[in-house]
Amino acid sequence: MAAERLGPALPVQESAEVTVGRPATPAWAPTAAQLAPALLFLLVFLVGPVAVFFAYSFWTVKAYDLVPAWTLENYQKALTEPIYLQLFAQTLVTAGLAAIVTVVIAYAFAHAIRFHLRRYQEALLLLVIVALFSGYLVRIYAWRTILGDEGIINQALISLGLIREPLSFLLFSRIATTIVLVNFLIPLAILPIYAALQNVRDEEIEVARDLGATPFGAFWRVTLPLAWTGVFAALGLTFIIAAGDYVTPQLVGGTSGSMIGRTIASTFGTAFNWPLGAALSFLTLVFVLVLLGLVKVGSERVLR
Repeated sequence: MAAERLGPALPVQESAEVTVGRPATPAWAPTAAQLAPALLFLLVFLVGPVAVFFAYSFWTVKAYDLVPAWTLENYQKALTEPIYLQLFAQTLVTAGLAAIVTVVIAYAFAHAIRFHLRRYQEALLLLVIVALFSGYLVRIYAWRTILGDEGIINQALISLGLIREPLSFLLFSRIATTIVLVNFLIPLAILPIYAALQNVRDEEIEVARDLGATPFGAFWRVTLPLAWTGVFAALGLTFIIAAGDYVTPQLVGGTSGSMIGRTIASTFGTAFNWPLGAALSFLTLVFVLVLLGLVKVGSERVLR
């Protein structure tokens, strides 16, 4: 009987030895294998160039040649000269205004197609996606035509007898820059907001209304907090893009609509002062991230 008991036990012990001998695959290995190509791409094409430009910001230029003389002179110049401080302020104000207006319009559109125009939401979303692929420069020149002295707006106002001369401030101004930026950024803001509103169930809004909440109360207490992740993502995305844009201020901004991106582009190009341009770029990034962080902290306290 003892031999019979030991007999079948041997294969089990051998199988256990084979299993123990094999190296166990770590639980994180499949995830790491999936993320490796994307991480490699980001390291090579994002982190690497950013690190190089960050190093450039501490260098200097002598006789149109980059000299690796580590110094804070570029940052000091960017933070002390009035022209750069003014450009930083104009950039943050214009980009912030464009981002806020964009998010308000995009939220209204996304809310409408999510709760009121469900029959047409696929067609409307298709139009939004198509708008993303429309030419940016084409839209800028179209707005130059619309806002110019001979444009539709001025000619319509003159025809109605509301003005005698064209409104020159419509073009080559901060207003023109903001309008063009909003027109370009709206499709980018609609998609994350609409995706966030998909997480808001109709039953939650109905419960709030049954408990006596007004339409605005249901929006403020239920819809907006649940969709705030998408709203903040849209705000941050549009604010960052607007703050870094230099084509729009150059073509429709004029003097009053100038932004730091235009100066950075000319500093890298015409002036060939890469260290100063890199310092201006990183300072702009820092200012933008600080403002977004303040908005994030403030919104969490308000929407509790």
